[in-house]
Amino acid sequence: MLGKPHRHLAETDSTNAEALRWGCEDAPHGALVSADSQTAGRGRRGRSWSSPPGKGLYLSLILRPGPKLDTVARLNFAACLAGTRVIHELTGLECHTKWPNDILLRGHKVGGVLSEADVVAGKLNFVVIGLGLNVNHESDDLPSRVLYPASSLLLETGHVWPIPAVTEAWLHDFEVFYNRLMRGEWSALRGEFWRRCAQRGQSVTVESENGSLSGTASALDFDGALLIENESGQHRAIAGDILRSDELRATSDES
Repeated sequence: MLGKPHRHLAETDSTNAEALRWGCEDAPHGALVSADSQTAGRGRRGRSWSSPPGKGLYLSLILRPGPKLDTVARLNFAACLAGTRVIHELTGLECHTKWPNDILLRGHKVGGVLSEADVVAGKLNFVVIGLGLNVNHESDDLPSRVLYPASSLLLETGHVWPIPAVTEAWLHDFEVFYNRLMRGEWSALRGEFWRRCAQRGQSVTVESENGSLSGTASALDFDGALLIENESGQHRAIAGDILRSDELRATSDES
């Protein structure tokens, strides 16, 4: 059962950092770290994650799924899918993924996943799956974002949600997706992520450390890379920040 043993902290620097430390101390598969607040919550590419006390889900799972490195990206997709399913189950609202690791509700970013791996001699030792989900954040708790403005379940529904219940629901749904992955259902899960993806078939630009790539988001490749079609052919984006063309125009107008 995922989520056992469970370390819950009133405050920590980062649940992912704490889970990485615990994992190196031989924490078992399924161990969970959660916190009421984070002083240095992290997102992808070194970004911070707003973590005010008692407002959201700040948790990290330690998983030991075997030695294959490609499992890390697959677990990232599974965690996002579990987030979209939980939000739909709780609120009845349609929820979308944003490649490669975000959760959108009504076009607003309400959650994100950060996967970090411990690799020994080229083999996966363990992986930490971190989830940040804005549950009862109010406007003043959230950072200002031009693209995909941040929001929360409270702001989108007008209701306060019990964080322990949301946590249990996500753990349950993530375990369902995890078990499907372990049964070899990656192709089906990849397809489900793509069907829920807000950028499917849209004009996008992916910005990464290697530059930018623009075109139509046409599919997900076998390994979860984003396939982008443009006048020069088909290209693979392995990682990066994805933008829609209308958002690019809005950013240019505001600059």
